[in-house]
Amino acid sequence: MSVLVDTSAWVEFFHPRGVAVAKHIIAAALEDGLVVTVPPVLTELLTGLEPGHAAGARAVAYLHALRILDLPWDVCLRAGALGRRLARRGQRAPTVDLMIAAAAASGGHDVWHVGDGHFAAIEAAGGPRQRDLTKTV
Repeated sequence: MSVLVDTSAWVEFFHPRGVAVAKHIIAAALEDGLVVTVPPVLTELLTGLEPGHAAGARAVAYLHALRILDLPWDVCLRAGALGRRLARRGQRAPTVDLMIAAAAASGGHDVWHVGDGHFAAIEAAGGPRQRDLTKTV
């Protein structure tokens, strides 16, 4: 099983005072080669990183080594379908979260996040399995 780590979890991983359990879980998955990503997550992270600083350069090196999933037409269709299912339930999720979930589902990946309730709603609407890294399994 590989995992797509959401921006919310990466922020904790890279922050010096980030959630320790999330840091540990992501580090283990990275060591085992289980982590994949998508362009929207990279873009969100690269917006806040300073590659010219040591910590930012280390973060960019971690991210650059990951396998990047494509976001082709079928992923967009899946993201739209998830959004419609949520809307029928009176719920909404950001487009980026729908794209992350659809890419994960298309590749059979779980989504790991920290406190992003949208992924629980997306899972309930037929999206991929999700895990909040701050909650015990």
